[in-house]
Amino acid sequence: MKSKHLFQIFVLFVLLLSTFGSSQPVKAQTNDPIIITRNLSIWDATFIGFVSSGIYEQWHVEFTESHNFTVTVNTVAGDLVPLLILQDSNGSELTRGTGSLTSTQSAGNYSIQVQPESGSGFYVLTIRENIITPPPSASVTTSVTPSSINLGESAVVTVNLNNVPAEGYTSAEFTCTYDASLVAVSNIVAASLFGADPATAFNSTQNGSFIFAIAGSNGNKATTSGTAFTFSVTGLQAGQTAIECTARVSKGDNVLTTLPSTGTSLTVTGTAPTSTATQTAAPSETATQTPDGSATATATQTPDGSETATSTPDGSATATSTPDGSETATSTPDGSETATATQTPDGTVTATSTPDGSETATSTPVESPTPTATALPDGTLNGQVLASKPVTVSLYDGLNLLVTSVTTNVDGTFSLTAPAGTYTVRATADGFLSAEGSATLTGGSTTTMPTISLLAGDIDNNDVIDQFDAMTIGMNYNTSTPAAADLNNDGVINVLDLEVLASNYRETGPTVWE
Repeated sequence: MKSKHLFQIFVLFVLLLSTFGSSQPVKAQTNDPIIITRNLSIWDATFIGFVSSGIYEQWHVEFTESHNFTVTVNTVAGDLVPLLILQDSNGSELTRGTGSLTSTQSAGNYSIQVQPESGSGFYVLTIRENIITPPPSASVTTSVTPSSINLGESAVVTVNLNNVPAEGYTSAEFTCTYDASLVAVSNIVAASLFGADPATAFNSTQNGSFIFAIAGSNGNKATTSGTAFTFSVTGLQAGQTAIECTARVSKGDNVLTTLPSTGTSLTVTGTAPTSTATQTAAPSETATQTPDGSATATATQTPDGSETATSTPDGSATATSTPDGSETATSTPDGSETATATQTPDGTVTATSTPDGSETATSTPVESPTPTATALPDGTLNGQVLASKPVTVSLYDGLNLLVTSVTTNVDGTFSLTAPAGTYTVRATADGFLSAEGSATLTGGSTTTMPTISLLAGDIDNNDVIDQFDAMTIGMNYNTSTPAAADLNNDGVINVLDLEVLASNYRETGPTVWE
């Protein structure tokens, strides 16, 4: 009995402590639990409370800045299974958890309501701020091995991408600088960071800097840290040069992000090697006499600019005229001449002069035109071709002669008409592989081609997407022409266009349209 009274006194004491320094409790309606409001003032402190089916507690907290935090409630007496509800300043629920909850909230006023999920009892509440360490940021570093060379010797420069995020990079553009009077750059080679067979583009300004762009082909990307590419530097003159490669990367969202970079330096020592002059042999000439006594003279050009010339044996000449009434004259060794004149099919005459001066003329009769049959109604061809550039859809007949063509609408849809028949349908766009299929048009009816997307990257229009197309991007880097190289149609040729090309690398055309 005595222990029972001591427990009741302890409960009363705890309740008195729980209300100390708090606002007035909210009086609820009959049968609703009483909600006691209390304040959380410090992190990593322990607070004691009591809840039951008739008593809930709300712990108020004010954030002056954003916090990520965890609230934990542990039962110390009773059969309480605590439920925690995080609320905003208006009392709206934000999140909840049994026993604990973790959340990130911006500056403002919040409350954590503790109530029984079941049972009742005393509990200990702790709120702790979670210190989140951000992952190290991505960067690019440049190193050189060895760091000192003699004149004429070479070193290898390695360019690394560090702390590559899990989602990876689809492409990267590197701008490397060095002192062109001290070293010469050569042998730029992409590593396997962007997968096998990446598309690369190179542009040199020849003033101590170059741009090297890499894009993973056919869905490959850089997902780990490592070497992006290497190049060689050869010492030209004694001195020390800084070497640094900066980078802009893309995650495939058509946005380039600049990474922080760290460079290196190379020391060149020694004296310049003695140059050696080499004399080129004088041009030679060969004369050959033919059986009839004529001579043929041939001069052979050497690498220093000599020429080759050939004289004909007898000076005979042959002249050939065009089909619209031209003549063919041939002078033979005995001075005779044969002349031929041919007239066109609407009444042509053929005249031939023989060695004795005789001439034969033949007149070709002109046929009357064949009456034209009544034309059948045309057929209609519809469809949709998707590309980032304007698309031309053309019809060709059985002789591969163009019948008609049309430019697609902004959304890629098109409609054209042609006489009934079977045609080859071809879709073309600047810098894209063409698509080709067959369509049969019926007079007075509409034929619909399936929707197709053209593959970007065929800049040189040879029906294959390869390194030669990538070279065009490199040679015209940061310009707007040729338009075929601006594959994403944003007005500038750069690594984002290389990225588009790489997605279709090694594809060939025309794409089958069926």
